[in-house]
Amino acid sequence: MKKENFRNFGGGGTQSLANQSKASRNANKRDIGVTEYRYFKKQGFTLAEVLITLGIIGIVAALTLTTVIPEIQNKQNIAKWKKVYSVVNTAFNEVLADDITICNHSQYGDCIGGAYTDEFLQAMKSKLKVVDYCGTAAFLPSGYTCEHFNSDYWNKMSKHKWSGVANIYSRYKALGVRAPFGTNGYSPYGVNAYNFNKLALLLPDGSVVYFGGLWFGPWLVVDVNNFQKGPNEFGKDVFVIHVYSNIKKDRHYIAPAGSDVIFQDDTRLNNSSYGITGCSKDIGSQSSNTVYEIAGSGCSARYLME
Repeated sequence: MKKENFRNFGGGGTQSLANQSKASRNANKRDIGVTEYRYFKKQGFTLAEVLITLGIIGIVAALTLTTVIPEIQNKQNIAKWKKVYSVVNTAFNEVLADDITICNHSQYGDCIGGAYTDEFLQAMKSKLKVVDYCGTAAFLPSGYTCEHFNSDYWNKMSKHKWSGVANIYSRYKALGVRAPFGTNGYSPYGVNAYNFNKLALLLPDGSVVYFGGLWFGPWLVVDVNNFQKGPNEFGKDVFVIHVYSNIKKDRHYIAPAGSDVIFQDDTRLNNSSYGITGCSKDIGSQSSNTVYEIAGSGCSARYLME
């Protein structure tokens, strides 16, 4: 039998098979490339899908920021409060070292309400290195009153827009109050202006220190970023300092509202209905003649300890 030549078997031999195999591989590669192209093409997003995704991200970001931003502002205000308290405490101790009388004293040795001496107010004004001031103190020059009687006067005529003192009530609100200011430019949910208007000092860092106070006083009120920035709310950016001076006990100091030492020296203030006894919108009053009753005043001591 004649032996068949393997090279010619199938009409192409070994070379034809090799060519066919090569052609097949190229075809496969082309098919795979088409498949890959179609696969990656399907992974893209339409414009509508992109816009929907961005919209969802925007909504989530907005909801987050409404919580995060106030929290950041609160922390910044607390940091400022600690700084201002330290500055005021240093100035107060320097005044004491100069043997200056703080207030007019009663027969029991304690201060008579908010009766600061002009000597003390002038000394504090000098120690704090103020950039502006206003008030009702007798030693102040004419035209330096803080009081404003209506919103038009406030917006157009006031020389001291950083001050939050109005005619009867201050422009500062109790903790948790969201009511707008009244038609006369002050808050109907605030504290009597007599707690502020004896002397108001604007410090270089933009904070304001108010000297005033009625019963169980005198008191200091600190607005860490002045009235123009807000939120102008006790326990948020407004804090309270008690000034204690008793010549019979020879005991003189300042302390943040809500601290234990205040209740030890004056048990009358240890009343659970007073805002000074806690740091909550539910402790204290929304409107009061005194800073120790107003809700949020007790936050002053709490935040200094954080």
